[in-house]
Amino acid sequence: MIRFGVIGHPISHSLSPLMHSAAYAHLGLECSYEPFDIAPGSLKDALSDFGMKGFRGLNVTIPHKESVATIVDDLAQEAKAVGAVNTILFEDGRTRGENTDVYGFVASVSPHRASVDGATAVLLGAGGTARAILYALLTQFRLAQVVVANRHEARATELIRHFEPYAGSTVLRTTDMREPQLTRAAHAATLIVNATPAGMTPNVSTSPLDGQFVFRPDHLVVDSVYIPVRTAFLASASRDGARTLSGLEMFLHQGARSFELWLGRQMPLEYVRPVIEAELKRRTNKPDQHR
Repeated sequence: MIRFGVIGHPISHSLSPLMHSAAYAHLGLECSYEPFDIAPGSLKDALSDFGMKGFRGLNVTIPHKESVATIVDDLAQEAKAVGAVNTILFEDGRTRGENTDVYGFVASVSPHRASVDGATAVLLGAGGTARAILYALLTQFRLAQVVVANRHEARATELIRHFEPYAGSTVLRTTDMREPQLTRAAHAATLIVNATPAGMTPNVSTSPLDGQFVFRPDHLVVDSVYIPVRTAFLASASRDGARTLSGLEMFLHQGARSFELWLGRQMPLEYVRPVIEAELKRRTNKPDQHR
């Protein structure tokens, strides 16, 4: 049995075990995939323990993506550029960090490239997911400007400095998430991306933008949160007539890329997608929204 897993804190909400297990079952692979709640202070020892137990790979989610990048033995070029890891491979007694969030975001947003290229984007957040998304925006799209908004503007400023070498002709600037600065920045943008946990179960009523914000029909509003699939952020944008893209797409594509790195074959997304959609629907209809 080849063992895989996902680490985070908390981790009970993750659908990665269902996604990968469904793929293994469909393809008849003798693999297992388990969730592990790892506290930040235990991260380094935990990775060593997974290696000794013979794990082939791990996915990494909040809040460990940046910390893991400083712990693994080797970093793939993209993970090194991003400064965050969401996929670990155990190879010949060493750990290698990869970042498949970049691939996941690009695969999700590429169908909308015509409206994104040449536009201004607002990126909400400055954590590990935001790092991958900013790198993707700068290297795979041709944006005129990217504005990074974060509760702590100093963290957003650090993010901008780190990614300036990849900016090319794209203007990079920051703002904080206070009103009215954030509202002005979002109104001037075409692409608005949430890379914060705002709206994630169990805090489903929260949104990274003020509830009074009015979206435009030409806005493309993207959420990295996939539980629930229709966040308060996306629901508000949809009511105003904006185009929306849920975090489910990024989740599926990044997972498929991890699967390929570990096993050298493609994940059967056409089979996995309805399994995940059914589970999301089940969770949405449950009286207990804290699952």
